[in-house]
Formats: sequence, C-alpha cells, structure tokens
Amino acid sequence: MPILAKSPPEGVFKALRRRFAPFWWSGFGLSLCLPIAVLAFLGSGPHSALAALAWTGPVWILIAGDRCGWVERRRVPPTAPRWFFNGLLYALAGLQVLNLVALGAMVSRLHWTTGSEIGVSLVNLLAIRILMGTNSCCAAIAPAHELIHRRRRGQRLWGRLLLVTVCYDHFFVAHRYGHHARLGSREDPSTARLGESYERFFRRSFIRQWQVAWRRGSRAVAQGVAAELALLSGFGWAFGPLALFMLLVQALVAVRLLEAVNYFQHFGMTLDSGRPVVSWSSDSALSLYLFLGLTRHSDHHRRPRVPYPELNVLTGGPELPYGYLGMALWVKNRNSSYRHWAAEQLRREMVERERTF
Repeated sequence: MPILAKSPPEGVFKALRRRFAPFWWSGFGLSLCLPIAVLAFLGSGPHSALAALAWTGPVWILIAGDRCGWVERRRVPPTAPRWFFNGLLYALAGLQVLNLVALGAMVSRLHWTTGSEIGVSLVNLLAIRILMGTNSCCAAIAPAHELIHRRRRGQRLWGRLLLVTVCYDHFFVAHRYGHHARLGSREDPSTARLGESYERFFRRSFIRQWQVAWRRGSRAVAQGVAAELALLSGFGWAFGPLALFMLLVQALVAVRLLEAVNYFQHFGMTLDSGRPVVSWSSDSALSLYLFLGLTRHSDHHRRPRVPYPELNVLTGGPELPYGYLGMALWVKNRNSSYRHWAAEQLRREMVERERTF
C-alpha cells in the first residue's frame, strides 16, 4: 500500500499565523525584492530576447498584486526595531548604486553586429527600461523622499545622492519649499488641478519645480547639477554613450512615475476646492511596503519629519481604487478615463459632505 503523507494537524497554520502576526511590519522588506531582482538581471545579462522579457515578470507581478485589494491599515508598533526601517533605507541606497554600475556593464556587453544580435540587444534595452525605470522610482526616489525629510544632515545628503542617480536633485529644495510649504495653492507645483491632464501637469510641475528650487536654494541646485553632470560624464566615460543614454532613460521613466504619483495623490485637492483633506487615501499593503509608507500621505503632510513607520492612516477623503503602481499605469495610459472617474468621485464626496452638515 502506498504511504500517504499525514495532513498537518488542525490549527497548525492558525498557530503559525498567530505566532508571526506581531511581525507584520517586516513586510516592508518587500521593498528589497525588486532592486535585488534587477541586480540579478543586470549582473547575469545580456540575455536572449525571450529571457529578457521573462525577467520583467517581477514588475508585472507587483502591479497585479497592487491591484488585488490587499489592505493594511495598522500602525507599526513602537516596539518594532527602528534599525530595521533605517537599515532598509541604506540597503536600498547601496542597491541603487550597484544597479547603476551593473546597468552600465551590461549595456557595454551588448552586441550590434548582425540583425539577430541587434534585435536581441533592443529587447534587452526594453527590459532595462521597464525594470530599472520602475525600480529607480520605488527603490531610489521613495527612500530619497524619506531621507530628505530627516533631521540629520547626513541622512539628507544620502537622499540627495539617490536623487542624483535619477538627475532630479532639485526635488530636494522644490519638494520642501514648493510642495509642503505651498500645499494646494497656485504656487504648489505638485498638486494637480481638477480637470488637468497628466501631460499638462507634468510639464507645469517640471518647470515650476525648477523655478521654486532655484529661487529658494540656488546654491543647493547648482551643487546638485554639478553632481549630476559628474555622474553623467563619469558614466559615459566608463561604459560608453549607449549606457549613458540608458542611464537617462531610466531616470526619465522613474521621474514620470514619481510625477504620476504626485498627480493622483493630490488631484483636485486645491485650496479653492474647500476640502478639509489634502490627499487621496490608499490602503494598499503592497504600495505601503514598496513606497515606504508614502500611501499614508495625509499624515506625512501633517507631520513631514516623522519617520515612515510612525505614520498613521487618516480617515476621511476620497479613496483610490488601486495601489500606486496600478494608479500610475491608469493615469499615464488612460488619463481621460481617470479624470472622468476622479471628478465624479470628488463630486459625490462634496454632495455627501454637504448632506452631512
């Protein structure tokens, strides 16, 4: 007679869940998954065309998971070790540096002799754009945003270095003195107006952030530009012009993803709208982990210097139907549909508030 494996005793899985439930906050470690996958892809490349496309799987899996409705509203307990959360910031910074070096090395190894080699190389470049662009927003700009709000000068410097890797160091000044200081006003470069398209918002925000940054901290902006030029020059010298081009491509993809997040976070939340909340809310657990607490954005604006594990969920205001990755795809690729939906949600919210009062 065949030997049948015994099923686990009833209640074993419940016991395991109870045992590890207090450590739910370790889910923030998911923020390391994408940069590690990108490093593995770049370090082992170039790949065949099919393999290169397969390597983009982690991005699509994260997007699918971000749309599945996994909710997290708990606050990280004060007993959770703070070294874990700070360690994630520095680990992500180190991985970003390694990924940039690996990007240059992989691109320099691509072959362009025959027609088939050209096709394979182009597919590899497409995979780099998808993987590295997404990763540089989640694993570089997100920790940079956290670090530039910290009180210690060294931590703010780490944040600026991460912004340099996506050629966006002026964000260090513009975000604090333009967005936080002028939230929802006509001078705020990062609050989208009701009915404003993403492309129009991106152009306005990009130009306005440079203006705010130069006016409020021209010396810091000049230092950042010098650091970015040094990075671009050294990268091009070490790995060649094509690698330099891909460095700029991944920066553009990351910045457009960042500005897509800014776009839907504050869409229609201008001061003249009369709304008491400052941002749309999202309870997506995956976005909470990948973007290091950025989904608790209303509390971040209320307490900008508070570290990300200490942020709370604030009730009230309209809610996003998906996490940040799903929302970014929506607002960039089907913006008209998003604007129609968002305007209707804001109208219903206003009617409900007037009915309540």
